[in-house]
Amino acid sequence: MQRLVAPDMRGGWRGHGAVLYCHGLSDQVKNPAQHRFRFRGTPKVLVQNSLYDPATGYEWAVGVHRQTKQTSVLLTYEGWGHGVYWRSECTRAATNNYLTALQLPTVSRCAAVEPVF
Repeated sequence: MQRLVAPDMRGGWRGHGAVLYCHGLSDQVKNPAQHRFRFRGTPKVLVQNSLYDPATGYEWAVGVHRQTKQTSVLLTYEGWGHGVYWRSECTRAATNNYLTALQLPTVSRCAAVEPVF
């Protein structure tokens, strides 16, 4: 039934549970200090997300990147799962190079790979 209703909402109880926390809440914004992201005086920020993340939707990462296009780079993992570091050699290398040398990835997408358990 879940695949019929939400075919892209894969994953487990964590993602589904996080969505349920919002069920029945008011649509009124409780944080009046919300604002667009602004990064000043920092190196470009590496934003990463998988296309099929059950906890933090891909559109959220796209939104952050859209708001900070001059100061961020978006790396998309074309698979599923929350968190992309362990997903593939491509995502690990991009993250490691960024964290150790502030080297931005030369690619904007990493192909999905079969998970290893």
